[in-house]
Amino acid sequence: MVTPVSVREVMAGKLIPYYILGMGGMALSVVMSVWLFQVPLKGSLWLLFICSSLFLFTALGMGLLISVVAKNQFVAGQAAIIVTFLPAFILSGFIFDISSMPAVVQGITHLIAARYFVSILQTLFLAGNIWPVILPNAAALLVMSVIFLGLSRKKTRKRLE
Repeated sequence: MVTPVSVREVMAGKLIPYYILGMGGMALSVVMSVWLFQVPLKGSLWLLFICSSLFLFTALGMGLLISVVAKNQFVAGQAAIIVTFLPAFILSGFIFDISSMPAVVQGITHLIAARYFVSILQTLFLAGNIWPVILPNAAALLVMSVIFLGLSRKKTRKRLE
């Protein structure tokens, strides 16, 4: 709190290490899926990198917002599980097909960032660079990223309250 750094620099210091770790995990996952499991990557590797970055910024923005709003680490951990992990696991279309869900639940899936990323991954790996699928999903991730990072920036304070 007494260091001569701005709130923007504090946020960057919190985001950059996790971004590097997330992209490293993504790279390892791609390498394992292509070489170990022989899953074809028919789309562009650069496009996969860009879309993964968009998803990662969205996820990091959500995590940062939760940590800024929560009063202690336990509450932040519980909120992260309930707000991010469980909905992403169940409602992203990764395990359960979204079209087989009730209409109300299908509507709720539009609030889950992982839904858009799963669609991008399925397209890039199995079909290639299909722009009518990739662009709207990437745009949704971009909007969510801007919203979460913007709210995090607005709520972050460099002093005790």
